[in-house]
Amino acid sequence: MPDQTGRAQLRGALLSILQTIPGVTVYSPGDWNVAAPKLPAIKLRPAKERKQSNGRNGPTAFTTVAAFEIKAEVSAASGPAALLALETLGAEIEEAVFKSIPLRRIVQDFSFCDTETEVTADGSTHVGGLSILLGLEFVETFYPDINTQLLAMNVTADLTNVADPNGTYPDPPFPDAVTPAPRTQGPDGRAEGEVNVQFPQ
Repeated sequence: MPDQTGRAQLRGALLSILQTIPGVTVYSPGDWNVAAPKLPAIKLRPAKERKQSNGRNGPTAFTTVAAFEIKAEVSAASGPAALLALETLGAEIEEAVFKSIPLRRIVQDFSFCDTETEVTADGSTHVGGLSILLGLEFVETFYPDINTQLLAMNVTADLTNVADPNGTYPDPPFPDAVTPAPRTQGPDGRAEGEVNVQFPQ
């Protein structure tokens, strides 16, 4: 069973935070275009995710960075006015997110925050768009299913105090632990002993 912060939980937290910004409608995932008369608006959607292993020992654990895209859109009668409104809304978004205590309780770091800004004109209306790619870092731990029945176990020993000084052996049982030749101690890449255990059903 996983002991983890889920993407749905993070999206829900971000959604609640963005909905506290006054005068703005928030959509998630925001897959429809919003007409200029209905702006300002914010769209929130998950983007990408990367897991980095925390090691081979113990339960399976990852440091995960989940990226979310926050798109803000405003409209105004001129380009400078649209840009100013966009900059103001962007500052409000960053302040709301980075100061959020509930969000800080479930993430351990804001890994990155990449921002792109664009202002375009459609007739007399100028539309400003702000895209924020926000990386949220957290730890995921996956524990083995305790209901799984253990049927068999193999124990292989590649010892440190019994070592071939110069030998190289293909397909060693513990490749990352092999001491390169010439060596004064093992593991050397060969199994000195092995025990196979079959458990009763």
